[in-house]
Amino acid sequence: MFCHFTKIATNYKSILDQAKSSDMVVPQSSIRILIAIAIILASVALVGNMLGGYHFAFMEINSFSSLISPILLENITVFGDGVFLLALVLLFSNRQVRFHWTILFTSLLSAIVVNVLKNHFAMPRPPAELDVEIFNLIGRAYQARSFPSGHSATAFLLATVCFCYAKNTYLKMSFIILAVLVGLSRVLVGVHWPMDVLVGGALGIILGLTGVMVTSKWRFGLSAPVHLFTLGLMVMACIMIFVKGNDYTLALPMLYIVSAAALLQTIKNYILMK
Repeated sequence: MFCHFTKIATNYKSILDQAKSSDMVVPQSSIRILIAIAIILASVALVGNMLGGYHFAFMEINSFSSLISPILLENITVFGDGVFLLALVLLFSNRQVRFHWTILFTSLLSAIVVNVLKNHFAMPRPPAELDVEIFNLIGRAYQARSFPSGHSATAFLLATVCFCYAKNTYLKMSFIILAVLVGLSRVLVGVHWPMDVLVGGALGIILGLTGVMVTSKWRFGLSAPVHLFTLGLMVMACIMIFVKGNDYTLALPMLYIVSAAALLQTIKNYILMK
């Protein structure tokens, strides 16, 4: 037993040492592309607000949800859920300590900024402003704290971090496309105005870039205590999915599969390693 614990400690030390020995360099081209996307999102939000007001284009976009399966929409929209984000990171980047540090920092930063803005503006959501009979509503009828969209901010934040870490161009663009789909899904399921999504997306990119730049220089999160805290947080996220589920029940099978796979991957890499 003691021998196995020694192996676990040695394995974990090697994981940390590998992270500490590598440097994170973000290509300037990636930064420029992401800033350009953020500017485009913010500009569309500004022009849309000037031409059609805060509620611009909601009915036009939301009307398309009648043509899309609710199962597909719910499975797309949960990719903006913060708890599911942590489960995904644990599954697909299980041993990447530096990536974990960036996700922890950006997630905390985003949680603070987005919630401060939501509480400050306290904008009502579509179900609170419109008769639910005149638009398509899928899932729970959220009423308040509409601006900005937390799901959109989370999706674009994760896409930004992955964009900076990924090497393959097609993979980079896939992350952005998925974030765009998450943003659109928030309007299609009827819980956000396009303005919320556009500003949330731009904010997610800016916060993501900020987090990447800070954590590439600040190595605080590469220490064992901080990383173990981060790892524990991601494990707790997986457990929370099993305990509390999600408001989008049609997405639960995917959530359960990802969470179970992430937990098994963690046990394999940190406890039952060869």
